[in-house]
Amino acid sequence: MFTSFSMDAKEKVKNQAKQKEIEKVLDDDDKPEYQEKIVFLTSTIFQSIIVTWCLLVLSMGYIKLPTRMFGMDIPDQPRIDSTFAAGLLGNILAGWGISVGANGGNKKKKKEGESSGAIPTGGGYQTIIVKQPLELIAKPAEVRRVDPITNRPIGDDGKLL
Repeated sequence: MFTSFSMDAKEKVKNQAKQKEIEKVLDDDDKPEYQEKIVFLTSTIFQSIIVTWCLLVLSMGYIKLPTRMFGMDIPDQPRIDSTFAAGLLGNILAGWGISVGANGGNKKKKKEGESSGAIPTGGGYQTIIVKQPLELIAKPAEVRRVDPITNRPIGDDGKLL
């Protein structure tokens, strides 16, 4: 009778240990969600700052400031090259699922039988038709020994050239 009681106690201890492990696993799963939220918010904030900067740079390319502002003379401004900002803006917006410059699929798709060129194409391959006879002349192969250390050719007498 005493042994069955000790067996029940051992099983209870094992069950409690398993429950504690399950609780630890559940607690560990909560931490990455919180960290993922922080990373998501941080990256979204930085991306929005970069988008704002890109829009500012692109806008400054079209705006000419007056020659005098707030009592100060402003020298002539050179035109801003906005290629980098436009590329950055397009990449960030594409990451958000916004396509810039695309027609959104409004273009009609061509059928496979139609093509814009004079030569018919099929399945993404282009057929090239040559109407002139071609003659290919190859020179005989010339065997030369090359020194493996200096990569210089070796002459018939065994000396480096």
